[in-house]
Amino acid sequence: MKYKRLELYVWWTCNQKCTYCKEFANMEKSWSKKVTKYDILKKLIKYKKQWYNHVTYLWWEPFIQPVFLDALILAKKLWYTILVTTNCTTLHIEKEAKKYLSFIDELILSVEAIDKELQQKISRTKVFVYWDKVFENIKKYWNWNYLKVNIVITKDNLSKLFNIVKYIKKKGVNNIAITYPDLDDEYYWKKHLLERVAPTYSESILEVIKINDFCVKNNINLKIVDFPFCIFPKNNLKEYINKTDDYDYEYRVKIDHNNKKLDRSKLNDNRYTPRERLKWKKCKSCKYNDLCWWYSRYYNILYWLSEIKTIL
Repeated sequence: MKYKRLELYVWWTCNQKCTYCKEFANMEKSWSKKVTKYDILKKLIKYKKQWYNHVTYLWWEPFIQPVFLDALILAKKLWYTILVTTNCTTLHIEKEAKKYLSFIDELILSVEAIDKELQQKISRTKVFVYWDKVFENIKKYWNWNYLKVNIVITKDNLSKLFNIVKYIKKKGVNNIAITYPDLDDEYYWKKHLLERVAPTYSESILEVIKINDFCVKNNINLKIVDFPFCIFPKNNLKEYINKTDDYDYEYRVKIDHNNKKLDRSKLNDNRYTPRERLKWKKCKSCKYNDLCWWYSRYYNILYWLSEIKTIL
């Protein structure tokens, strides 16, 4: 059966306010909206009839949402493969893990820190995730179909990234993504972005290369997301390009906040760049790739572009 993925928003709240996250503006617009299990069921049935077989539930922290369990049960009854991304603030609680995990096929964990002080600094809450217990519960109550950890680079955790990756490896996870933050000068003040969110590419690249070498040595499937190709070493550029995320947009449909359909069959990897980046048909300074995912949006407002060393 052909892979077709439905991306569905079913709620709009989170129990964290991470320094790098710009989505609170969207949440605030949507807090008054109510979603029922019948709203979800109608969409699941509609797209099942169109042969969609995967569903990603898009919300900011699914395990605190009132209709989450219903959404999981309904999708499973319709034989969808279910993907969920979570900050794990409840998965260390055994009864919560036991209640939800058996319905989930694919799981992505957002891990920006593993020690209490740094977790709370980045999340801007008093929440603490007991990661040892999280992985214990996952092993106990989940079948490990597909498990991935995503780590967003911030000013606060840059020096800790390598230790986080080594910890994740010890827990048996072999799919890891290192992601550059989604910059937005319209939501956060420049001072916040500079102090809390975005290290420069030149600051980040040494850590990324060290992590990549570790992952190659340990057979870890690493994705390096939202970095421009030009910051990577010339001699291994093809290797790094192949590790940028695969967006497979031609197989996906997304239902946005206003229940409008975004038909991604009109997009594909050659015609779409992530995070609203500048798009270059062919950069004169780069002879290695026809499509260049150039610097992140607002990067040139935060930093001088001279620190990006283009490949000649």
